Amino acid sequence: MRSTLPVWSIPFLLALVGIAAFVGRLGTAVLLVIGFETVLVSVYLILRVRGEPSNRQPVSNLLSLFPGNLLVLLIIALLDHPNTLAWLWTIVPVATLAYDAFGRSEKPSSFVRMSISLILYGILWADLFFLLERAVVLHRQISGNREVMIAAGFGLVGALFFALGVYRHRIAIKER
Repeated sequence: MRSTLPVWSIPFLLALVGIAAFVGRLGTAVLLVIGFETVLVSVYLILRVRGEPSNRQPVSNLLSLFPGNLLVLLIIALLDHPNTLAWLWTIVPVATLAYDAFGRSEKPSSFVRMSISLILYGILWADLFFLLERAVVLHRQISGNREVMIAAGFGLVGALFFALGVYRHRIAIKER
């Protein structure tokens, strides 16, 4: 049985959200949604520990990645205009919970589980490649055509990385 995110990590999750709210440039509405989602993940973790153990397990253990997802949110919050990416990020906690809950039930097909996993994978890696591209451009103070070429390069590498991830997820589903 794969281990999930331990209940004792809940204060850490809440602290990461608090730090992102304190040091970041996120709007009030997106902060409220993120706070609500973090509390929802915390309640889900508590209910999972108190509930009956399930024989069915999701293909991937995405709940254990939630602290890392919050670190991505922290990086997003530090951008000059973070709200668009932050709203996109708010899909991650809900989809992670849906994936875990559906993966433990008998109802979903492997296609549904793979679809949720790939959506999360795509959102997180698109955010990370965008942030990496912005870091390079801003650090090196690049503009104009060179900035467009760097963005296209990161976009191409990101698309190849995503395609490799889709292939890896498909293999994981077939092996299960």
